[in-house]
Amino acid sequence: MKKYEELSPDCKIWWDEGFIITNEKYTQVSGYIFNEKNELLVVKSGKTWTVPGGHPEAGETQIQTLEREIMEEACVTINNIKYLGAVEVVENGETYYQLRYTAKVDTVLPFKKEWETSDRAFVSLENLNDYITWSNGITFSKQIESAKKVWSI
Repeated sequence: MKKYEELSPDCKIWWDEGFIITNEKYTQVSGYIFNEKNELLVVKSGKTWTVPGGHPEAGETQIQTLEREIMEEACVTINNIKYLGAVEVVENGETYYQLRYTAKVDTVLPFKKEWETSDRAFVSLENLNDYITWSNGITFSKQIESAKKVWSI
């Protein structure tokens, strides 16, 4: 039986490592992107730091969405992309998925505030909670552990 993390009375989430998406609805593709120092790429939107990612555009593959979002939000290109799994979201009785990947930084380009993000940073996992205050949450922590396993961090 799944043990969901409840975010509100109408929204609960569950991390499914290795989930194979077939025809299920997915609304987001995000990435845990690491540099050569095993620091995690985070981006700031408004007052909130998070991992980069976003909504798929028509006709895009999941990887194309990830690559576009990382470039738009962080001005970073990536390589060695690995699928981690999906966050199952049950909100107001509807179920959908948010896909998670991990990758390595290929190129860090000059940062441009062209889209929704105002800053980017590479942070050590020990300091991650200083940026992403919910990073110690059940679901987020499990995703980080999945990414760390891939890179033997």
